Amino acid sequence: MATEYPHAKHNMTALAPSTNVQKQRKANPKIDERQKVYWDLQGRYQEEYDKRLDALPQYGEGATKASEIFRAATKLYYDFWNNGMVNNTSGAVNFLLYAGVFTSEQDQDFAVIHPYTIGLKIYLNEIELRCTMERMLDRTIAFLLANHELDALPNDMDYLEFSQQSEMNNLDRCTMRNIHFLKMKENAAAAASVALVAATSADEAEASLMRTHSSKAQDCTMKKKKKGKKKRVPSAKNLANIMTGINRITISKK
Repeated sequence: MATEYPHAKHNMTALAPSTNVQKQRKANPKIDERQKVYWDLQGRYQEEYDKRLDALPQYGEGATKASEIFRAATKLYYDFWNNGMVNNTSGAVNFLLYAGVFTSEQDQDFAVIHPYTIGLKIYLNEIELRCTMERMLDRTIAFLLANHELDALPNDMDYLEFSQQSEMNNLDRCTMRNIHFLKMKENAAAAASVALVAATSADEAEASLMRTHSSKAQDCTMKKKKKGKKKRVPSAKNLANIMTGINRITISKK
């Protein structure tokens, strides 16, 4: 069976950066396995998130300042969950800094996310980034709720204008993630093989030990039987005969 890589040609589609693909919802179909995240429809501000996501156009900038800020945040969030941060989303994270969602370049969440957007780091399932991305979206929605006037201000900006040159293109990032995935799969297979050998050895050792114990138990039973054998005690008649024989021998010697 062929290995299914995270980034295979048959499941990769080139889209214009201005396409608001984040409007798609791809929650885990197994409801009992869903996490408390926006991606699985269980985010902290899920109702507000859904309302604003529905209001985004299929293509291009948001109509208001608030919608463009939300557009940038959700594009960043979507690239994380759907693509593994292989695209240049630096414009989105830089725009959130410009808009005031992030306080400065030293902001901890900005500092964590930014290197992945330009390829300085490759996302390899780090828990820290996953938590940071969720917090980023929480912060964005809280920021918009606290600044209602942004919903009334017409937008004249495109977050893509804040993009910077990527340190690694998206195809190279895909390759790096595929290599990592393959190594993880090989390591998992090797670990499973070692575990199987260890389990087999343990079973064999246990069986051998049981055979040894069984053999020792049989030896102990035999020894007990030997030890338990009663010594014959001469009867009075036999004792008399023995004594008579001794006397005879003594007399004949005289």
